[in-house]
Amino acid sequence: MPRTVFHSCLLLALCTAAVAQAAVVDRPFSLTPEAAVKALAAAAPVIDETTLFQGRQTVALRGLFASDSVSANLALVNRSRATNRCTLALATADGAGLGPVISLTLGPGETRPFVDAFHGRASTLTETRAMVSCRQAFYAYAQVADGDTGRLDLVAPEPSAEALTLAKDEEAPCPAAACFDAPGIDHIPEPPPGLPVGRVSFPAPSLTVKRFRLTIDVKVAGWNPDDPSGKHLIYWFVVDKNIDMPGLLYFLGPNKDEAFARHGMGLKHPQKIKVIKPFTAQVGHTYHVDNDYDMAHGKYTVTVTDVETGQVAVVLKSRPNVKSYAIKAGLNFLVDMGFYPDHVDGEVPSYDWEYSNVHIEVYK
Repeated sequence: MPRTVFHSCLLLALCTAAVAQAAVVDRPFSLTPEAAVKALAAAAPVIDETTLFQGRQTVALRGLFASDSVSANLALVNRSRATNRCTLALATADGAGLGPVISLTLGPGETRPFVDAFHGRASTLTETRAMVSCRQAFYAYAQVADGDTGRLDLVAPEPSAEALTLAKDEEAPCPAAACFDAPGIDHIPEPPPGLPVGRVSFPAPSLTVKRFRLTIDVKVAGWNPDDPSGKHLIYWFVVDKNIDMPGLLYFLGPNKDEAFARHGMGLKHPQKIKVIKPFTAQVGHTYHVDNDYDMAHGKYTVTVTDVETGQVAVVLKSRPNVKSYAIKAGLNFLVDMGFYPDHVDGEVPSYDWEYSNVHIEVYK
């Protein structure tokens, strides 16, 4: 494809995206996801030899900032005509990691916006950076948006000597239209001033999809002593905000001993569909959870397997309330793990539990 045509397609794909939903929470940030995507498109560089990095190279986007009023919006560009596996790492300016290193799949020639990449990772103004590497040719750039002044600053990439380890998926290629990974331990909740809640965020592709699949491993460290039968969060899996939820799962301990799932797309939380089954989670055991939201076939299945024994411990079944779902441009997949103490009645923190190996598949 000629470079000028490629560039025009890139801008058209970004600028004609449907209106995105509002931000996850109210904040003094002036750009909606739609506006952020359009601003990134307007700042897109000319596609030529200077905007191409070879596969396995690592680039750094330095001089980014994060706070409640400053947002860093990233764009990852697949310069290959084949599917490309990329890795993204977010960190402070001195290299301290801000969340897990994540891997994602880009379609041929696709540009994937990652809106407000550092949201929730810094409340005071913090200098940050992003590191990007892909298996095949790629490019990446960023835009810092100041919500107080309206100023937009472009950040260009620079080659980095720091190597990023890509997901080891040669033996098991992505079976879906897109895959996302946060391998290893993603979160271990700690009491305040530590972090009771962890979050993994992935830039969602702009697609109409028929199936979401989330898998995660969780090690049960012990029940909340103040309310062992309370809702201990395994995951809150949504597309950008609570109204579009392919799945949520709680474990409830002694005196309840339940697995409790909720789901629903375009539904307010009280309208979300509930699925509850008896289940006694064993302290010290690790469970592999497979949340399969198959809208096309009208099946929602949550399978919990005891990793130690290899036995299926419980299966929850329901029906999605839609047949497909259109992901709008600029949205993110969010996976939260754990609860804050004393925020919502019945929801309890899961201190010292280990959440690991978050994986998402999206099918067209």
